[in-house]
Amino acid sequence: MLILTRRILLTLLVLNWVAVAGFVLFGGALLAMPEFMAEKLAKGFGPNGETVRLGLVGVMAVGIAAAVPAHVIFTRIIAMIDTVRAGTPFAPVNAERLRQNAWAMLALQVVDLGYGWFATQLSEATGEVMPWQFSVTGWLAVLLLFVLARVFQQGAAMQDEIEGTV
Repeated sequence: MLILTRRILLTLLVLNWVAVAGFVLFGGALLAMPEFMAEKLAKGFGPNGETVRLGLVGVMAVGIAAAVPAHVIFTRIIAMIDTVRAGTPFAPVNAERLRQNAWAMLALQVVDLGYGWFATQLSEATGEVMPWQFSVTGWLAVLLLFVLARVFQQGAAMQDEIEGTV
């Protein structure tokens, strides 16, 4: 199961950066050709074409911003899987990796709030619903990761003590 999980995470890592490339290209087009893009968007959204263009730039920026914490999460979990496979799951470095994941998840939750704001603005400008919902689960996951990081830190210290007495 660990091998499959590792492969899935590696795939997600690649897809994360492919998505960033798409966000950069589309966001760049929205910024480099503002009149052209606003005109095209106005065909579908009427006089709100410029508002929609700016909202889409914001959504692209949010997607790019989300890529960094996603990268941290994927790479740290992969590294943790590698220590588990090597037989040292309670290494002190894994406690630090969990803490880094907690901070990355916190960053994703903040970025998600930004997306929610842009989604609301675009929904109002277009009359189309851009789905977004506040996620209590994500915020609870942040707290859980911070607690687990501390548990891992204490577990690693206890393991070091046991190995030192044997």
